Amino acid sequence: MNERKNSSSVMSEQEKEEIYEKEYIPKVHRFGTFSMFLILILSFIPALYFSFALDFHPGWSVIGQAAVTMVGIEIFTWILEPTVYFPMIGITGSYISFVAGNITNMRIPAATAAQAAIGTKIGTRKNEFAGVIGIVASVIVNFVVLIVVILGGNFLLSILPDVVVDSLSYALPSVYGALLVTFAARLKK
Repeated sequence: MNERKNSSSVMSEQEKEEIYEKEYIPKVHRFGTFSMFLILILSFIPALYFSFALDFHPGWSVIGQAAVTMVGIEIFTWILEPTVYFPMIGITGSYISFVAGNITNMRIPAATAAQAAIGTKIGTRKNEFAGVIGIVASVIVNFVVLIVVILGGNFLLSILPDVVVDSLSYALPSVYGALLVTFAARLKK
């Protein structure tokens, strides 16, 4: 351990940059590309299962219309998000964020909080790694909270008063309403 510590303090900035460019970044791209491709394939499995195994196929014209609509709504997001967020979170943070999702509301705030906590400047390696640590922390916290809610949800529902449980039937319409307002605001711009 001491040998590594001593050698890292003697390592020049040029050597660090060379290791970053020649060893770290290629591994990040390999793993990130593989992960994103795997998730892309896995995301189609439920639709394929419902369409062909359960025979709920809506027809190719409906699928085409839905695809065109989604492209029309999301094309700017697909271009702007990577462009805007990349300087803040770098290559590794981009892969993790786009796989984990909820970039604007969870990943970017976690990354910027981690970066601000140690006082880094945008564009530096220290800033990029601090952002990655913040993003990974947000993914872990998100995962732990989901596991607790999934495993303890039934127990929680059993101890809540009936009026609270009954009010939960409004949760889904509330989410749809919030999404409708968000999309309407995007279309207005």
